[in-house]
Amino acid sequence: MHSMTERFTDALHRIDSDRDVQPMVDLTGDDAELVKLDEHHQTTGKDGAKTFWEDYRNVFGDLETTFTHSVVGEDSAALEWTSTGTLRSGKPFRYRGVTVIEGDEDRLTGVRTYYDSAAFLQERAGTA
Repeated sequence: MHSMTERFTDALHRIDSDRDVQPMVDLTGDDAELVKLDEHHQTTGKDGAKTFWEDYRNVFGDLETTFTHSVVGEDSAALEWTSTGTLRSGKPFRYRGVTVIEGDEDRLTGVRTYYDSAAFLQERAGTA
């Protein structure tokens, strides 16, 4: 899982900087499940991964993710991160979370992300 973890973080940085979701889609297995638990949003497979990561990126204007800690096992990894930038409205934000990935060195079979959604709730309420 060490190689997959590096490939995942590289692919996420491509999404951040270039809005290019294809490297992440390429890592995703045909039956993979991708879940944002706070929004009850779940997709599956490569088509689902494309939608999942495009929806994720479209929330933001500028975006930069820094991975701060990781725990890597044989078939899963937990990646702690902090993201900063601007929302589509231009409002600056900073939030932290954890993404759990599952799979092997070739394909992701699962992605679950947990994060502090306060910045997004405030934005929807018009207070951010």
